Amino acid sequence: MKTFEVKIKKTRTATECGMEWPAWWNEVYQRVDVVAYEDHPDQLGLREEGAVCVCDDKTWETIAAKKDKVITELTETTANKKGRAWRPQVIMVTDEQAVLLTTAKAALGVKLTDDDRKTLDPNAATPGVNKSKLFDIAKIAVDRGDTLSEASL
Repeated sequence: MKTFEVKIKKTRTATECGMEWPAWWNEVYQRVDVVAYEDHPDQLGLREEGAVCVCDDKTWETIAAKKDKVITELTETTANKKGRAWRPQVIMVTDEQAVLLTTAKAALGVKLTDDDRKTLDPNAATPGVNKSKLFDIAKIAVDRGDTLSEASL
């Protein structure tokens, strides 16, 4: 598997965002997974923004042969850095009822148990409040059934 960034042109208005991919994209896009987008919704007009992509080695050969300046091969470290900046971890409610019951207890002055506190701890594995998955290009490779290519390490 190869990891790369492709620059795309985005035209953004207050209500819409259009994307223009490189002319050659149509011949490869079905074999490429876009796993993270750069996004600046507050910046209107025409911009060039990145997209972190992964593909198999054969598809990469086709893409690399384009020798297009909008393509940059990425190392695992760089892909993770970009992916984590563009798809940051967020705190989310995974069990609304548990969170409501625990916060109601706290509001009523009922002493919280260790399990109650874990419900509200985003770092605990207990359902309640948790963090989204950390962007990890190696995990994406495994999920695709691939391994990172030597040059991507």
